[in-house]
Parts: sequence; structure tokens; C-alpha cells
Amino acid sequence: MGFDYLLFFIIPNLAGGLYILLAALGLSSGRVRHSARPVDNYLVVVVTVGNERVLPALRETVAQLERLGLRYVVVSSRPLPFSNVLVVPREADGTKYRAIKWFVENYARADMWYIFLDDDSYPLDSGFLRDIAYYGGRGYVAGNGIIVPRPGRSALAYALDWVRYFHDLTLYRFALEVLRRPIFGMHGELLIVRGDVLKEVWPAMGDTVAEDFRFAMELAKRGYKTFQSATLVSIKSPNSLADFVRQRARWAAAVAEAFRYRNPYYVVLILIVPAVLWLGALGGASYGYLGTPQAVAAMYLAVYTYGRIKARRYIIDVFVASLLELVGLAVGIVRKAASFYIIDKR
Repeated sequence: MGFDYLLFFIIPNLAGGLYILLAALGLSSGRVRHSARPVDNYLVVVVTVGNERVLPALRETVAQLERLGLRYVVVSSRPLPFSNVLVVPREADGTKYRAIKWFVENYARADMWYIFLDDDSYPLDSGFLRDIAYYGGRGYVAGNGIIVPRPGRSALAYALDWVRYFHDLTLYRFALEVLRRPIFGMHGELLIVRGDVLKEVWPAMGDTVAEDFRFAMELAKRGYKTFQSATLVSIKSPNSLADFVRQRARWAAAVAEAFRYRNPYYVVLILIVPAVLWLGALGGASYGYLGTPQAVAAMYLAVYTYGRIKARRYIIDVFVASLLELVGLAVGIVRKAASFYIIDKR
């Protein structure tokens, strides 16, 4: 067996097989809502910078929360024309992590559940309150919803964002529902946390632009159990491909966090797909085989085709633009973002 055979055939097929196995285990652990009675000790917390770039999306979020009859507060860097707003003092502000830390230290209670939202994200129903009742009674302390994108001004960015929905149904569900450990991180959108754990963990984490990922790593390190809610949470896709790349570049900060916590799983997650596809493609061309790398490629072909249909774009446009996921990751790793870039949400 030559080294090229190992590199282009054995390794890609093993990696692709592992990826497919984890995705299948996550997808097959389908969710149902388990409790008929929702919790009452909760508060939804919308975190925002509060400037003109985010106000249109924030208004949508507030309107949806009121439509669902949910108790909420907006934690903002600036005064806003809403009735229930907490303005973060300038000396306590600067990043999303610091704004939430200020809220936790001054307002959070140990006997409450807190549901954090970005200013452009909102739940499509209130079923997560029943999920909290079920899992909270069994010792689970944190959870996430399932992300579904809604269109911004860029149809291509909207088409690409459907890969996040796919990952939530497969890999993230595997971590949160099968392992009960957030090894791949957690989303800041519909981030559900028990109050006593929030007060214990958040202030001790340290400032970061990848606060949701670092929080997940702290939960995993401390052995806390997590869950995935059946509730869909709508997120607004970037209004331009430039903002799409900037958003992905900021997410690359999680790679450094993964090394910091000696957690190889996230690094494997973001590297295994391109590695498997490229090595598998080269191996398939060299050895004339069809294997798990081609099956992984078919999975993503289906996801991007679905995104193309939702966005009504040409399939070639979407495939070419999908390379921007890797461009954003590379930019983020090279530049090592130290500040939180607010994408245009108008």
C-alpha cells in the first residue's frame, strides 16, 4: 500500500464515513416536545448594539416576541423606542460578551431560565418553554433551537445559509441530543440557559468575540448536560456577500477557542468536509472509485440545491458562492478578529 493510496483513498473514505455516521445519528434522533405545560420562570433577552444598522431587524424580533406573548427585555448599547429596554453603561459595554456579563451580574436570578436572542433572530413558536420544562426537570441546563434562515437583500447569501439548518439537524443535534455535550459549540440565537449556571459560568469566561462558542466549551468542560429544542428560530441572512464573508470570518475565532479548550472536534468539523471532498475527488479521479467522499459531496449538493430553490437562484451561482464559506474562514484565521463586526441588518 503506497502513501498516495493511504492519503487519497483510505483516509478520505474513513473521514467521510465518520462524517456520514455522525450526521445520520443526529438526524435519526428526531425531536418531539415532551411537556404539555411550559415553564413560567423565564425571560427572553435580546442583545443589540441598538444602532440604525440593526433597528429594522430588531423591530421584527420585538414584534414576533409580542405576537407570541413572551416576556422579554432588550439589552442595548443605546436607548431605544421600546418600553422594556436596559441600556448597558458605556464602561460595561464594548462587546456582546461584556453586555451580557453586565446583565448577568446586575439582573440575572438563579431560579430563572434565560433565552438569549440576537437582534435579528426570533423563535417561530413558544414550544421551547415546554422543552425547558421537560429537560430542566431532568437536570439539563442549556439548549439551542434549530436555525432557519429568512431572506435578506442577498439571495445568494440566503441560499448558502440553509447549510446552517442542515448542520443543526445533523451534527449539532448529534452533539446536543445524542452526546448531551456541546462539542461543536452552540448558537447565540435562542441560547437557553438555567439562571444559576449562567451566573456561575458567564462572568468567569473572559471577554471574547466568540462568546457563544466559549460558553459551550465551558459547559462541556464542567460536564453540564445540554439539549436541542424543537423550536425553529428565524435568522436574517446577510444583506450582501461581503457581509456573509465578514460574518464567517468572525466565526473563525472559534477555531482559536477550540485550541484553547483542547477541543479538536470543532476543528475537525470545519476541516473534514473540504479535506474529504478535495482528497476524495483527487482519489476518485486517480483510482476510479466512488466512496464516502462522493456521498458527502452528494449531501451538500442536496443542501445547496434546496437553498437554490428557496432563493430562486441558478445552481451554478450557489455552488460557486459556496466557496465563500472557506474564504471567510481563511480570512478570519489570518486576521484573528479582535472586535465584533455588526453586519448590516436593514
